[in-house]
Amino acid sequence: MINIPDTSGGTSVIRLTPARCNIWAVTRNNRTIVVDTGISFDRSRIEHALERRGLVPEAVILTHTHFDHAGNAAWLQAEYGAEVVVQEAESHFLAGGDTPIPEGTYTVTRGLVSIGRKIGPAFRYDPCRADHVFADRFDLNRFGINGYIIHTPGHSPGGATAVIDDEIAIAGDSIIGTTPGKPFPPFADDVEILIGSWKKIIDTGCVTFLPGHGKPVSREEIISEYNKRK
Repeated sequence: MINIPDTSGGTSVIRLTPARCNIWAVTRNNRTIVVDTGISFDRSRIEHALERRGLVPEAVILTHTHFDHAGNAAWLQAEYGAEVVVQEAESHFLAGGDTPIPEGTYTVTRGLVSIGRKIGPAFRYDPCRADHVFADRFDLNRFGINGYIIHTPGHSPGGATAVIDDEIAIAGDSIIGTTPGKPFPPFADDVEILIGSWKKIIDTGCVTFLPGHGKPVSREEIISEYNKRK
């Protein structure tokens, strides 16, 4: 169970359901957006979790378009009328249901990449045409959420981070939370660019960082790792 205190602005962020990736529901004044969507096998879990909590998502924010994050975007768009938001560098991947396999950042994960690329078609998902494609920044107030999305590439070219009430950053796979004290992701297209994106994320002033996989990461952990790698 992951418990995240409400922000000082009254926004709730919950992990919607256990899934292949963390699926976050962000709610304020009875308005809801979902950040990332899991794989198609997670669909019934997502549906039941939304029904149980009485949530109807107005928007789907994608931190990137890999299959385990974008796999249910088309379904949420069709089923709930949710508007899909993606960074422009990956809108064509989303439209094609395509997952380019990123590079590994460690010896072990570099070896896994070659295997993943051989079975690339297994990572395809239902294509989805985004309702909103942004370049550098996208305002979430249109959905009743006090926050914004910024472009944070490195893990993938269209990586994005949602910033909620200047307190919580939902960073997708730019950050990993599966191993305490080791928040640097095992996969990234460009490590140098990713480190630059970490600086952007740190500069938001957020105190809680929610990864695409694993548990929340503290500001202290992020800054410590950034200082080692910059």
